[in-house]
Amino acid sequence: MDRRADALPERWSVLGAVGGRGAMAVDPAGRIVTGRNGWSLAWEVFTGTGRAVPGVGSTARQRAAGAGAAAPAGLETVLRAGEGDISQLVYVCLAPTAGAGAVGVVDVQNDTPAPVAVRLAVQPGDFWRPGGLWRVQVDDAGVQANGSPALWWERPPAEVRLAMDAAAALDIPEGAARAGPSDPEGSRRVRSRHGRAGATLTWPVAHGSALRVLLPLQAEASPSPVPADVPTLAQVGSGWDTHAAGGLRVDGLASGRVAAVAAAAIRRLLALEVGTEASHGPDGRFSPAERALLAAALAVAGFARRAAEMVSLRAARRPDAIARLARQEAARIAACFDAGTAAVATMAANAGPTGGWASDRSGDDPLYRAAYLLVLRDLLVRERHGALDLLAGAAATADFGSRRPPVEVHRLGTHRGVLSFALRWHAATPALLWEIVPPGNRLESWAAAVAGAGTGGDTGPAAPGPLQITAAALAATWSTREPAGEALLRP
Repeated sequence: MDRRADALPERWSVLGAVGGRGAMAVDPAGRIVTGRNGWSLAWEVFTGTGRAVPGVGSTARQRAAGAGAAAPAGLETVLRAGEGDISQLVYVCLAPTAGAGAVGVVDVQNDTPAPVAVRLAVQPGDFWRPGGLWRVQVDDAGVQANGSPALWWERPPAEVRLAMDAAAALDIPEGAARAGPSDPEGSRRVRSRHGRAGATLTWPVAHGSALRVLLPLQAEASPSPVPADVPTLAQVGSGWDTHAAGGLRVDGLASGRVAAVAAAAIRRLLALEVGTEASHGPDGRFSPAERALLAAALAVAGFARRAAEMVSLRAARRPDAIARLARQEAARIAACFDAGTAAVATMAANAGPTGGWASDRSGDDPLYRAAYLLVLRDLLVRERHGALDLLAGAAATADFGSRRPPVEVHRLGTHRGVLSFALRWHAATPALLWEIVPPGNRLESWAAAVAGAGTGGDTGPAAPGPLQITAAALAATWSTREPAGEALLRP
């Protein structure tokens, strides 16, 4: 899928929720799209001293929000306006009355010392095309764009403006219709034959208060939930921590960013849509090779059932082929950053605020997140002829010679099963604790085969011989065949 150079920002962040259909993407200015629907939601602020538009004469800065276990649950865009800051916080949650679809939450907080006016714009164009907004309808409960729910609120805006031919709704002229044709229920609507309809909605926001609106992330959304009743960011973050607790966790490598980016990658893949409905979402559809990469990454991260959902039933019958395709895709992506396992640190240093990377395919490419997890696995354990060589690629990253960091790896998927180990130091002597849990059922055996041998390991099925564990980066002659234990690794 080619990106349009004139329509796509260089980078955006995709937010989703496990168990809910739909996702939303946010660009560096805080502009939001909920899919390939022909419209987007932008924002601006009016203060006593003028107008502040993110990315247009006003600098916006972004940071991750709600990072419970090191991975973000939301994204905050901060805009300097007047004598203070206005922040836009966005996150995705599941609401009890929203059916199967996820809900995007947008909170605009006024941290300036004076009241401001916040204007939201439902404008033509998404990240893939410049137009496509054919009709807009506004009533007391929210906005419909192209016939589908687009925006819900609890407090109606103080002012509504509609335009039938606006290149961007933020630029709707003062003379544009404030209320288009009305139906008996009092809604206002506008149509555009050229796909350039638009609407702006303005609310007063007092000092220290916030405006909240909701975005349904599924076109066939249920009746709108009450904005005040949706989960908080802290609750969403806690839910993510619980859901991700059964998978891979890494601590102690030289750059803390490495572990945080891994945690963010796992959450991104857990919420990813790959079915037929994905073609309308921010990520689009995936080829068989791309789905193989996603499956292998989730197997490495310890989520066997989710990995199986990434591929077709026919493809699932050949886990060795999935592993081979995944290796090829991961190696191709990692080579864009650095050679071998050095790509881990380079990718982590260049990741966006929510741990993603832009590509020719997407502003937040989930395939890059998957490739990162596979290359990270190579850094943590290298599989050769059925043996597991721990921390084989981590010497340069962890600096074992002088800094001697403690390292912990929990629930890493390998060809031999799920591996956990910890490295401690007694003066200059490393102490290693390890445990490998072999597959206990057919699904776990399948996931172990899909996890494969990494981007540079064995190319065939796992060797049938006995288990062997080494740690050549720490002690060249040490090895064991025990599935669990601890040892001092003397050179």
